[in-house]
Amino acid sequence: MKEEEKKWFLSLPKEMKLTLLEDMMKEGETGMAFATMKILLDAPISEGGILTDDIKEVMDTGIANLKRK
Repeated sequence: MKEEEKKWFLSLPKEMKLTLLEDMMKEGETGMAFATMKILLDAPISEGGILTDDIKEVMDTGIANLKRK
């Protein structure tokens, strides 16, 4: 993802970023989900990053759902 695209993505509302991450997991796009998670974790909160606990909750749910399939 280009720097400009990262800035745009990080500017989205927190709920939308988490929903997109959740959708990636539901669709089995785990590689994309992990790449997105890294972007969100590397960015400072003040610049659109998200707390580890919030991401962990979404990822744990997504992984649990994948195991059920």
